[in-house]
Amino acid sequence: MIHPNDRCRQFEWTYVSVVYSDTEYGNHGYETLVSLASKYSICFSAPQRIDKERFSREDYDNVIRTIANKTEVRVVVLFAEKVTTLHVMDAARRLGVGTRFVWIGSDAWSTSNHRNFLNPGRRDEPEEVVLEGALAVQPLSRRMSGFDDYFASLTLAHEAVNPWFREFWREFHRCDEKNATEADSEDADYQEQYERDVACSDEARQRIARRTGYKQQKFLHFVRDAVYSAAHALHDMFLDRCGQDYQGMCEAVEHIDGATLSKYLANVSFKGTLVMIIDAKTCAGKTSLFADEAGNKFRFMNGVDGPPRYSILNYQRAEDGSYRWHVVGNYTQSENGSPVLQLDQRVMKYRSEEEGGRRFFPNSTCASPCQASQVKVREKQDPCCWRCRNCGLYQFKLDDHRCEDCEWGTRPTEDKTSCSAIPEEFIDYSSPWAVSAMAVATCGILLTIFVLCVFWLYSETPIIKASGRELSCLLLLGTLASFLMTFAIIARPNTQTCAITRFGIGLCYTLCYSALVTKTNRIHRIFNNATNSPHKPRYTSPRSQLIITGIITFIEVLINGAWLLKAPPSATYAFPTRDTRLRICQGFDDRSYTIGLIYPFILIVVCTVYAVKTRKCPEGFNETRYIAFTNYTTMILWLAFVPLYLASTSNAIRVVTLALSLSLSALVQLACLFFPKVYIVLMKPEKNTKELVMAHHRSSSYLPTPATPVVILNGNPFTFNVSARDNK
Repeated sequence: MIHPNDRCRQFEWTYVSVVYSDTEYGNHGYETLVSLASKYSICFSAPQRIDKERFSREDYDNVIRTIANKTEVRVVVLFAEKVTTLHVMDAARRLGVGTRFVWIGSDAWSTSNHRNFLNPGRRDEPEEVVLEGALAVQPLSRRMSGFDDYFASLTLAHEAVNPWFREFWREFHRCDEKNATEADSEDADYQEQYERDVACSDEARQRIARRTGYKQQKFLHFVRDAVYSAAHALHDMFLDRCGQDYQGMCEAVEHIDGATLSKYLANVSFKGTLVMIIDAKTCAGKTSLFADEAGNKFRFMNGVDGPPRYSILNYQRAEDGSYRWHVVGNYTQSENGSPVLQLDQRVMKYRSEEEGGRRFFPNSTCASPCQASQVKVREKQDPCCWRCRNCGLYQFKLDDHRCEDCEWGTRPTEDKTSCSAIPEEFIDYSSPWAVSAMAVATCGILLTIFVLCVFWLYSETPIIKASGRELSCLLLLGTLASFLMTFAIIARPNTQTCAITRFGIGLCYTLCYSALVTKTNRIHRIFNNATNSPHKPRYTSPRSQLIITGIITFIEVLINGAWLLKAPPSATYAFPTRDTRLRICQGFDDRSYTIGLIYPFILIVVCTVYAVKTRKCPEGFNETRYIAFTNYTTMILWLAFVPLYLASTSNAIRVVTLALSLSLSALVQLACLFFPKVYIVLMKPEKNTKELVMAHHRSSSYLPTPATPVVILNGNPFTFNVSARDNK
């Protein structure tokens, strides 16, 4: 069945009312319309149900009054029989709103067997004036080619094929059913009846033709399809049960039940069937190509209904003032099963318009279509009407009536139909912040390499020996790692770089300050030797010092390892603002990165304590001022950078803060612990002697003894020149 929705969509009528009868036909039709309404973007406002058995004239008036007063629709769908339709038309005429609407009728108008309703040809009937411009449907009516010639060639001889043909023949030619031989011979009308019987039997005089009243029925092709469907079903069943080459009737098809035949009927399909038409008189035959009148393959829909084939009708006023239905299109189904609606809008007319065309028909919309990015907000008075509203800045259109918030890190697309990820941001090597941090780190790396080279070339000089070559190299290694960490911190966050950053920040500090703690502890134990024994204290050899430093550093390795196992490193996203999607390491936006700095902070405190205790040792060994200054500067850097790191919401500032804090701490270590020695080695070589290295600080608390103490550092003996000092 063709749905009025198809016609509404063709004319872009989206605001429609519907009147339907309270019958199985009307209720089912209305339910189907409603179920398909959303598909066609059509809204039915103020639907009216009519009980044709109980409705009075006032009830019909109330139906029209409701539609006219409570809605602004211009199109009304009538899903009802002819009698109900005429009552509705009469009510619209009485209320003076009949010409306001375009009426759309269902196929019940044409299948109710009321010929005058379809093609009345009368003038000035009130219902016809109201109905003018209406649209309706009827089963597709087309002449079946070849049938007129075939049927006109039939004579009484066809009775041999069709035993009912004689009955049709006598009725068509108005022959009396009474046989002449059975009539009373004395009947006055005997002679007249006899002549009519003879005339009916005279094939030369009686023919089936237009002049004798023959006219092909419009829906004859539906009968043809029904006969062909049964024939194809029987043929398919015969082939299935008897076989392709079987002659005659096999036992399997002698008795056929309805359920079995229905199964074969449901699967019937045919197109372009060649049919042999046999002349009953001459027995001559000719073939003709019979096909579906819509030009498509015939098949049952859902195994029950035939394919949809309808003509679209328009009720128009003719020049002579009469009203007639005119075919303006058709509705069929394509080969793939999709509906095809064809309308010739040029021949469609609306209410006494001399010209045809869609532009003369009224529009029936409650609101203008919304843009693709807008949603519809229903009006309270009429749920079919709406106003358009834009979705929020960070919302997308979920459906025609709802907006939904995009997740953090996404923003709506231009058409607002979905959300797309915001391009990720991270401080990379091309960022000005990163360039400045890498520039500082690069300078530090070059300076560290320069100091390493100096220490390597002048490793046998007293001042280098006194500083502890092995621990100094280890300290320089930690300093170099601090500078190199900048490049890992600035790199694009991923599992590897995040693991290196979390593990390396604390390790670099630990490596540097574990060497300083070991160094100051060794000097303290050497020069605080209460026995003044010439034998060196235990665990002061270079190997022992390296082992002690390794043990102290290994504690930080265990802490960081446990931390990584408990919270595996990974890259994640932070959203400081709605338009920002930062790619960071997990934990970079909270205080968890400070876990790796707790142990280095303890080492700094211990190192500071030992630096104070060794403040009065010989001048060449006394690095108290430098170590203390290094520690104080590191603490100041931490006090400046850590709060800035924790309080900042800028990822760039966080990254640069972390990188610069490491680089500046390493630069302070170079400047305080190594640059004075490099200066003496390169610029003041005269001070690079054992005497000056072992000279006491003038406020030294280490008192000389009559013996000449020998201090062995790193396997190299240093002696105090007591006599020279006493002679002064």
